[in-house]
Amino acid sequence: MKLILREATGNDMELLFRWANDPLTRQNAFHTEQIPLDAHRAWFARMMADAQVLQYILCDDSKGERQALGQIRLLIEEDSAVIDYSIDARARGKGLGSRLILLAEEKLKDKRQDVIYCRAQVKYGNPASARVFEKCGYDAQGCKQYIVYTKRIRD
Repeated sequence: MKLILREATGNDMELLFRWANDPLTRQNAFHTEQIPLDAHRAWFARMMADAQVLQYILCDDSKGERQALGQIRLLIEEDSAVIDYSIDARARGKGLGSRLILLAEEKLKDKRQDVIYCRAQVKYGNPASARVFEKCGYDAQGCKQYIVYTKRIRD
C-alpha cells in the first residue's frame, strides 16, 4: 500500500459527511448525535475557508487511483496542531491510524514552521485511538472526561 495525504477539496464534502456520521465515529466523538447535512455543509464551508485548518484525505495511491481511506484535520492554535482523524469503516484494523498521524506530522513540518506540538483529545472509551497515539510516541495526560495526547514534532 502506497499511502499519501492529499489536501481536501470542495469535492470531499459528501465523503467527509459520510465519515462523520459513521456510527463508530459518532460514538467516539465528543458530540455523539448525527450531523444534519445542512449543518455539515455550513461547517465544511467555514473549515475550507479557515487558514488555521489543514484538512487532508488519506489515500492508497498504489494503483494510481487514490482510494480514500480516512481523513485528518489539523486545527492550528498558537504553536500547536490539534488533531481530529477518522478511518473509513472498511479500512479499520489495518494500522492506518498511526500511519495517518505520522504522515500528517511530516506535512506539518513542511507547511507550518510555527507548529511545535501536536495534540489530541481521546475519550476514555476509545482504546483504538489511544493505541494509535501511544504507538506514534505521544505522551498521555489524563483529564476528567478524556486523555490529552501531546507530542513535540520540532525542536
